[in-house]
Amino acid sequence: MKKIIKILQSNVEPTIIIDEDDSDLSEYVQSLSNILSAGNVTILETSGSTHILRPQKIISMVVTEEGRPKPKRKYTKKKKVEIPKVEKPKEDIQEDIITDG
Repeated sequence: MKKIIKILQSNVEPTIIIDEDDSDLSEYVQSLSNILSAGNVTILETSGSTHILRPQKIISMVVTEEGRPKPKRKYTKKKKVEIPKVEKPKEDIQEDIITDG
């Protein structure tokens, strides 16, 4: 299955590498992660190309498989709850007038 590797580096456009590999995605990512702990320069050989990488410059790597269905995300729409308006009862205020007398 086709693996798509996106390498993100600081201040550089992402590098996209395509590799034809039938191994399991988690095993593939595990072996690819060894690049990040390597020394000054690492060579990455794929089915169609060879790349010379500097692990210190790599921020992250994203690996996906082409043709694998993306997992469906379960989103639930929030229901709009209407709060009924409650009118305050009108209170008649009675005034007591106190007079000195």
